[in-house]
Amino acid sequence: MNRMWRAAALSCLLLSSEWAHSDSLVDYVRNYDLNNYALGISISGKQNLYSGAKDSSILYPLLTSFRPAALTDDWLLIRGGGLGVRWVTENGWQLGAIGRIQTLGFGDFETDDLLGISARKWTLEAGPTIGWRGWPVHINLTTFFEPTNRHDGSVSELSFQIPKGWSRGYFVPSIDITHQNADYADYYYSVTPAEATATRPAFQASAATNVSVNLQWGYALSDRWLLMGNLGLERLDSDITASPIVDRDQVFSANVALAYNANVFQPREYDGSAPRAPQFELRISGFLDTIDTKVTKDTVDGVPGFEVDIEDYLGAPDEETVLQVDATLRFAHYHRLEFGYFELGRRSTTTLKNDLEFGDELFPAGTDVNVGVDAKVFRAGYAYSLIRNAQLELAVMAGLHIISLDTDITTDPTGQTAQSIAGTPLPVIGAQASVFLGEKTALGAKLQFFRTDFDRYEGSLNYAMLDLQRQLGENVSVGFAYNYYGLKLSSRDSDVNGYLKIRHHGPMVFFSVSY
Repeated sequence: MNRMWRAAALSCLLLSSEWAHSDSLVDYVRNYDLNNYALGISISGKQNLYSGAKDSSILYPLLTSFRPAALTDDWLLIRGGGLGVRWVTENGWQLGAIGRIQTLGFGDFETDDLLGISARKWTLEAGPTIGWRGWPVHINLTTFFEPTNRHDGSVSELSFQIPKGWSRGYFVPSIDITHQNADYADYYYSVTPAEATATRPAFQASAATNVSVNLQWGYALSDRWLLMGNLGLERLDSDITASPIVDRDQVFSANVALAYNANVFQPREYDGSAPRAPQFELRISGFLDTIDTKVTKDTVDGVPGFEVDIEDYLGAPDEETVLQVDATLRFAHYHRLEFGYFELGRRSTTTLKNDLEFGDELFPAGTDVNVGVDAKVFRAGYAYSLIRNAQLELAVMAGLHIISLDTDITTDPTGQTAQSIAGTPLPVIGAQASVFLGEKTALGAKLQFFRTDFDRYEGSLNYAMLDLQRQLGENVSVGFAYNYYGLKLSSRDSDVNGYLKIRHHGPMVFFSVSY
């Protein structure tokens, strides 16, 4: 998996290097007009492959084009329900990255067939893509990874397309081969011994390969209205259908959408004095944080310790209201510095139901233990805007996340004390974008990530935020956001000496002042 990430990073480096040394390409990116795109509404339906689960239908907004990605050279990539960026060469090669929402899961329906099974949830997937258009058949290979730490799996898709277009429409038939690696299949299809019943045996899923046929189509009803849709049929690998929680051998999906294009976005021209482009912004946020923390403390001799779920096993609150502070300082038109800080402290007392071994300390069942968990995160980074105008800002960034997590377990009767201290700076790279929906309203997204497998450290970090901001006056704004932070880190360093996994997320409201 780390080799795949290095390959992806190399592709991005080559791509960014090409951008940096080509004024004409940079100008092309910066002169891009979002008003070439349309906003619409789509309804999508898909059969659910899980036993007893109901088929799902979803109504959602979408950004689209009157021409599909297979028939354009646009750097903004909209394909297969995903959104990304790409570079198309003169000889037909394309390199890029794309993200999407993976909707495979049980859904919100209760079924007796799945009672006692841990939920398989929707998640975010992202990864590199490469393609070639040298033949009438277009070939695309995309590998998706799951940055929110639900599992360590990946899925690769090899697609063969024959795109056809005419003045008022298009259709793109394709054959797709999808390979899900063992970790991916394990998360979605396995049944653990603890989940097994008399009618549902334990099952260990292995890597699987599915084949599907798809037809994407679109028809321009007028210069402003587009009707479009997709039909798909996927045949599941026998390693999937053998799972006792799967009751289909093929899955049918369909969607239809109606989109409208009449310059729905702000004009592209930039006015440097506009209030939406402050030199300095201070944002104070409060969000309802849902927390999941797991810590393993090894012994001093390196013997692997017992994984402790801080919320479920030790009774720490799994929801807290958290204060977060962010600051942005712009020192040139395309350059800015960003800083952020939040801290979370929790205290609890619980009676152990089972023996707890944490490092070199053994706390017997029935012991009353006091638990303290203190988490602090400081973020600092530099961002460079590839695009910054009155319509859109698109930036890449690099920075540091400095993390501190202290876990203390004590018991008064025996005076025992056990502590785990994890603190390390982690470099991150990322991207962020803002779309201005009007004179005073902006929709923004931010993604930062880090992967390492070096020396004594192995792990990952993912940070994402989606926000909607409304300006109330020249220097004051309010907004809503959703915040996600996920960290996995294992180390033989004396400070960590074990394994740490944190996931916290939740809705946020914020207030900002700027000048």
